[in-house]
Amino acid sequence: MTSTPDDLPAGSGADPGWPQLHPTTQSAYNHILWNGGLSKSEVAKKLGLSRTRMTAIARDLEAAGLIAEGGREQRASTGRPADMLLARTGLFHFLGVHVRAGELVAAGIDLANKVVWERRQHVDELGPSVIGAQCRAWLAEAKADGLRVAALAVCGSVERIDAAAEGVGLHAVVPEAARSQWESEFGIPVWAEDDVVALTAFEQWPRLAEGQDSMALISLGREIGFGLVADRKIILGAHRRAGRFSHVLVAADGARCPLEHRGCLWAESSTTSIVHDVVGARTLGDVIDRATAGEQTARARLARAARGIGVAAGHILNLLDPDKVILTGDSPSILDSRTEDFDEGMRTVYTAPDSPVIEVTVFDFLEWARAAAGLALYRRLAEYDH
Repeated sequence: MTSTPDDLPAGSGADPGWPQLHPTTQSAYNHILWNGGLSKSEVAKKLGLSRTRMTAIARDLEAAGLIAEGGREQRASTGRPADMLLARTGLFHFLGVHVRAGELVAAGIDLANKVVWERRQHVDELGPSVIGAQCRAWLAEAKADGLRVAALAVCGSVERIDAAAEGVGLHAVVPEAARSQWESEFGIPVWAEDDVVALTAFEQWPRLAEGQDSMALISLGREIGFGLVADRKIILGAHRRAGRFSHVLVAADGARCPLEHRGCLWAESSTTSIVHDVVGARTLGDVIDRATAGEQTARARLARAARGIGVAAGHILNLLDPDKVILTGDSPSILDSRTEDFDEGMRTVYTAPDSPVIEVTVFDFLEWARAAAGLALYRRLAEYDH
């Protein structure tokens, strides 16, 4: 994304919080931001606006300090150079907190999705008072460091927070009442959302090129999460349960999961099931090390897991026909040198002649916090963009 100097225009009177924009003005800004700058005529064409209306919108965005004139640039093979509008990406910041048992990880990003601030804090227990106090302290630190935080997102698994006891999910430690209280106290929007939804928000805009508007994400771990994007909007579902795909059948003769499903994706490809099936293994790393050393049982088990992921990806490709599929979490470790197994599984159900776009990404815990910040950015920009 193209950025410009980030000092506020003299006499702008801009409020330190995120400016209240008309939905059309917000949409115009979003297009400018995520396309790395556009001409006035390009924005007007995308939104079906008249030249007069677009001139007024550009004036409002400039007064709010969100854009700057970027000079004239030739944008077509014929015609006159166009007046460019560029986003100021350093004026506002977005804080994300990833919740794990024993540790909270925070990242602050600017409007260009660039990490400009990060923190980690050990915690002895999880609960609304602990998480709220840490968010409060971090917001004060961020402000002291010169950040203008426009939104906060707290994310973790709604099924089971990483390394936490069974049944401890995000909504147990960040209930709606706590989120609402923090929002009132902090004076900014606060969201609490599943970390796979956050990761989907973080991934979609940078990875979807011009003309692309759909994406599916598979995050493999102890649980298996799915993120779905259509029309550049995250699909949450009528009851916020979209993407519950872990128990789709991927192997007719496979193992049984705790819910007694035979050959489901969880039973074939979750790290819990993989480790359980290799005698003596305690972690996925143990299984991978033994497979690398030539142990046939470990090699066969990882190949099964890779095929299962492939079948799941094939079903999603058939159902949604997305522009691309992103594989993350423990997927890179499992698929390393097992892409043939993945492709074999995918082709058992996906029969389109063209090859789909599959991307594999590696994330650490800071990246999960950055994804939470990305969700805060996504929600803030999309709130009035209808």
